[in-house]
Amino acid sequence: MDRGTHTTATALIDAVRERTAAARVAEAAAFVAVGDWASAHTSDAVVGDPLTTLGEWDAEALTGDQFLELGGPGAPVVAEFCISEIAAARGCSFDAARRLVGDAVELRYRLPRVHARMAAGEVDVWRGRRVAQATRSLTFEGAGFVDRHIAYVAGKATGPEVDRLVAEAAARFDPETTEAERHEADGDRYLTIDLGDLGYADPLTGTLRGTVNVHGSLDLADALDLERSIAHVARQLGDLGCDPNLDIRRSMALGEMARRCEGVATLEYDVKKPTRARREVVLFVHLDQAAITGTLNGVGPGIDACTGMTGIDLARLDTPGAPRGAVTVEQVQSWCGSPDTTITIRPIIDLTTEDAVNGYAPPDRIADHVRARWPRCVFPYCTRSSRTADLDHCDAYEQHGALGQTSTRNLFPLCRRHHRMKTHREMATGKRWVYRPTAPNNGEPPHALIWTSPLGLRYLVDHDGTRPWPSEPGREPDAT
Repeated sequence: MDRGTHTTATALIDAVRERTAAARVAEAAAFVAVGDWASAHTSDAVVGDPLTTLGEWDAEALTGDQFLELGGPGAPVVAEFCISEIAAARGCSFDAARRLVGDAVELRYRLPRVHARMAAGEVDVWRGRRVAQATRSLTFEGAGFVDRHIAYVAGKATGPEVDRLVAEAAARFDPETTEAERHEADGDRYLTIDLGDLGYADPLTGTLRGTVNVHGSLDLADALDLERSIAHVARQLGDLGCDPNLDIRRSMALGEMARRCEGVATLEYDVKKPTRARREVVLFVHLDQAAITGTLNGVGPGIDACTGMTGIDLARLDTPGAPRGAVTVEQVQSWCGSPDTTITIRPIIDLTTEDAVNGYAPPDRIADHVRARWPRCVFPYCTRSSRTADLDHCDAYEQHGALGQTSTRNLFPLCRRHHRMKTHREMATGKRWVYRPTAPNNGEPPHALIWTSPLGLRYLVDHDGTRPWPSEPGREPDAT
């Protein structure tokens, strides 16, 4: 490497170091600002003290709000609705903002030494948050013990080191709980069925599998019983000529056991007289022009314009309690092909049409229409499914108002938390989150919503997500 090249390389690395340091300082400053915001929305009550009560100002100024215990014992409680401002400002979900605020409160009030090093840019925010998440269950004295012992090495302490120190603090300052937990082996048991997303075989090919993962930790006796039952049913399936692969039969055995169980605790297996619970398949069918006419983008009958392949052979799952994603039509056929399967089809033919009724509660056809048009809660950055959300009247429903107020044009899905927040005022000024459909005639994007926060900040929500939106002409966001 010649001298000129060396100088250029050094300059590049120096730039990386400088920008990394600047990013660390900026992230720490943003985290401290989150803590300042949370501190401005706390109550006199603290976590773990039943004698403290909410002040008169809190009860009057935060109608419909509630206070959350986000930190450990001794930390103040925080107003729930203030978290949504953080979520909108950072462009994240409410749950992510809630975790962030909880970590900020924990560090600010129970780990002041670690917090001070973070604020000075000496400790990465993610490391400080890792400590805060580990100490949340400790007593106030236990958290102080951890803070004293880890603050000077917080910039390099590993996760296991933090966990060992937290365990020592728990044993020192809360020995009764520690001893009780030692005898509670039940706390280590869990069973998880990953229904969040469908599996894909290869990230390069994207081959659809239509499977989900199951994992857990069981009591030994339960595990032995489950193993015997799975092995027994797998042998039954083999005797009946099912797939010769034992692993596949074992996975199928769990489904057979679930259907034979019929909701009772006792499982009985009899090859001659199997008992099966009826499977119910509810299909939300989304039909567009391609499905109706058999063409796609005018290319030809059943031709995919992107791949050039024939056949429209994928289905999109959009059913509560089921994993979301694409599956092959053949797999849907296999689900529905059994004679003991009950099939319910709910068609949504054309989402461009409008429908309305005169009553307050929408019928199923309108509710399904709205939820298909808006698959997620329409609050900024919220990711909760509309299938379990409330349907909110954008223009408030008036008992003796005009006809047709409950319509596909006036209803939008809001998850329960954001529905409550939109309904109840947040600040002493009486301002609240409000939203309206966009006006394309005024140059705004079509098929979108514009939300305005109590501080006057605006966000545009459409099918591509959420993004900040300019303030109304002639109005600046509130400085408060």
